[in-house]
Amino acid sequence: MDNKQTEVVIFCPLPPKPNGIADYLAEQLPYFCREIKVNVVVENSHPTPVGIPLSVSIVRLEQYLWGKEKFSKIPHIYHVGNNPDTTYMLPVLLSRPGLVVIHDLNLHYLIDLTNLSKGDKDGYTLALFNNYGEAGARLGSQLKKFGWKGQFMPHELMMNASIVNAAERIIVHSEYSANKIRALGHTNVKVVPHHLSPAVRQYQTKLKMRYRGEQGIPGDKFVITSLGFIAKAKQIKAVLTALMELKQKGYDFVYILAGQCKPHEYDVYQDIADSGLQENVLITGFLEEDQFFKHLVASDLIINLRYPSGGETSGTLTRAMGMGLCCIVVDIGPFSELPNDCAVKLVWNSDFAEALQESIKQLMDNPQKRTMIGLNAKKWTAANQNINLTTTAYMEETLLLREHTSPKGEIQEYRFIKYLKQEDILRWQEETENVHNIHDRYWWKVNLFPINNDSVALVSEHFERTSFVLSNLYNYATDQLTKIEFNDIDYSKKINNLYSSAVVEVSLSLLAEDPVKWLAGLNKLIALSGVVVISLVLDDTKNSDISLTRKHIEEYMSAAGFTIEKVIPGPLDIDMSMPNDKLEEEWVFKLIKRSWMVNLNPPSYENGMSELLWLYSGLSDQSE
Repeated sequence: MDNKQTEVVIFCPLPPKPNGIADYLAEQLPYFCREIKVNVVVENSHPTPVGIPLSVSIVRLEQYLWGKEKFSKIPHIYHVGNNPDTTYMLPVLLSRPGLVVIHDLNLHYLIDLTNLSKGDKDGYTLALFNNYGEAGARLGSQLKKFGWKGQFMPHELMMNASIVNAAERIIVHSEYSANKIRALGHTNVKVVPHHLSPAVRQYQTKLKMRYRGEQGIPGDKFVITSLGFIAKAKQIKAVLTALMELKQKGYDFVYILAGQCKPHEYDVYQDIADSGLQENVLITGFLEEDQFFKHLVASDLIINLRYPSGGETSGTLTRAMGMGLCCIVVDIGPFSELPNDCAVKLVWNSDFAEALQESIKQLMDNPQKRTMIGLNAKKWTAANQNINLTTTAYMEETLLLREHTSPKGEIQEYRFIKYLKQEDILRWQEETENVHNIHDRYWWKVNLFPINNDSVALVSEHFERTSFVLSNLYNYATDQLTKIEFNDIDYSKKINNLYSSAVVEVSLSLLAEDPVKWLAGLNKLIALSGVVVISLVLDDTKNSDISLTRKHIEEYMSAAGFTIEKVIPGPLDIDMSMPNDKLEEEWVFKLIKRSWMVNLNPPSYENGMSELLWLYSGLSDQSE
């Protein structure tokens, strides 16, 4: 890639979509367009974008897919949020690496929209397995069988592993989110603060009363505002309870919920009625940008609560602080990173309700305190969230992206796994002289291994014979095959290279020494969605005390983050002239690597308590 980037492809919704991420990108585009050509890919049904620089090329998803070769050498940026407006980009994001801007650390709802919301319980179960290994698969099976879905699952299970793993580089808006993603093993994570909208300069605090009149807000009352979608996690009920107590003590106010209701998620009208604040509460519905800013200026106090937190950074809070407004937040997640003198930060504990009521009371009584906190917030935001700085950081990250093209100029992306035709295998077997002397294992005869993966880890005592089959039948080049000794596979070791597939030929007696940890080590070697074929030979176990059954092995494979796509017990060919004591039984397993998470002590394993570990190639020694 050149030192100076000249073009970029961005996947993101745009205005007039009622979406904060759309507004976020729209504010950045004029700064990007100063230096580079920008292509924004939107979903096919997206309304005609408005307020966008004329130099920006708007591309529908269908147009992109038809002409994706044209875009193959251009760096890609994906803006992902936990909402329906970003689902359209997922197939491209998961197949074409790029810079992913994760606006919401919790992406459970986004993933849910692609499967469970459409009635696809199997797809949801697979997504749970991908993210949480065997434990996730168990949750999915309970949902399918009994309809069990815990009330807090969407908050506790963030379901972001597939997005994180697909990204080449990642941008987040807080150290909180960055540390969570680094804990998953991704090292290319950059914190770029959420920028302050340049539009704040157009609205003056001295026009507060004019804006109140224009928006129908009483001019003689204390105005408290909560911004954005009216969701349960915004803790509106806690605010209403606090305000109900203050009203009973003689305080007069208007509480404005400046955003769109989510009636399927939270019945705010019932809570308003229960609090007896019908005359004090105004619900605006979705606000256009001009109305939104005027509501901000018209406010005396902003309450922006989030619990539980999905790791999101609030764009509405950034705007409020940038305009010099005093804000109350929960001291959790990214909000904990705000300086203590720039907002009122409340600890979420058993005293939260009392602390919230007392904080509102103090700020209503003390305009000097509100003003001082607002001024501190304005100064800090101007210094740390300047849009010139943030857009420059974006461009620096795109320069670090690799060029995703092959020497022939083809797009380097996910390729559908291809297999040989069975007749091709039979023909090769017939044409190859002394084929039984070349290789007596039959994993290749039953056609379980793909022909177009990039790299193959080969674990076999008969490397020459096995590599002969892979080279001559499957057309793998010599430099695509890497010999790995059985004893070198260790889950506690740091791994530098990942393989897209593997062929493993091993005896049951050797595997039985520590099957769980060895399979965990194999997991660490293989890239996500990698194909592993294991040929397990029962050669010297007939007269031994090994009690490792095929059921146990399959449980251990699942616990190690693999799904079992196919099992073929053998032998495939029986030579009647061979003595019975020379017959060897062979089990062949085709596995797909689904998850980095492994369970080192599955239920049938006898070594004590269950222990879940993330095994990422970028992490240090897992045994420490």
